[in-house]
Amino acid sequence: MVWSKQLPARLVFFLFFMSTPLIKLTYRQLIDRNSTLTFEQQVFEDSYCELLMQAQRYNKNNEWKLFHDLVAHDPKAQSLHYKVGFAIGLYVQELHHLIPGLTDTMGTVNIPFTDYQFSIINSDLTDKKKHRVAITYTSAAMTLLGSVGNCLILSLPSAATTTEDGWLPGFLLPMREELTISGYYAHSPMHLIEKDLGVKAFAGGA
Repeated sequence: MVWSKQLPARLVFFLFFMSTPLIKLTYRQLIDRNSTLTFEQQVFEDSYCELLMQAQRYNKNNEWKLFHDLVAHDPKAQSLHYKVGFAIGLYVQELHHLIPGLTDTMGTVNIPFTDYQFSIINSDLTDKKKHRVAITYTSAAMTLLGSVGNCLILSLPSAATTTEDGWLPGFLLPMREELTISGYYAHSPMHLIEKDLGVKAFAGGA
């Protein structure tokens, strides 16, 4: 790749950053009676209380104890995922869009999320100890710089500028069973540079 005129030095980083792929991660947080985080315990307690109240509409004769039996009997009970999820909304707001328990290897970088979904894995309407739910978070887009072992090398959108000595802030995020890459976007900056800066690139010799 050859440039018809020399790029300003400040664009070298821009070219590199915009040439690297973006990814989104999906993280599933499982919550049950053994969960230890304060947030998880609050979600466990309030979601179970809300389930008991909301389930009455689909279980008027108290025929069903298990959540999956209730749904099998009345498919409309699937809406309980959504309805019970309202009970934890304030707790999620208090997270300030940071996924609880998902940090880099140093424990200093929290992964931001843009969306979440609450679901009931299973529950017993007569035994709270069997209540089990999950919150699935979708992360903000992050720059994928590479990988080392089982760790991804990432950079957050807020770190899309180099330090004074030219370093790009990054961190290592260990992959785990509940974590997956749910979105991948490989993009090229060429059309942006040509349009916004009047710099034209072409393949060939100098």
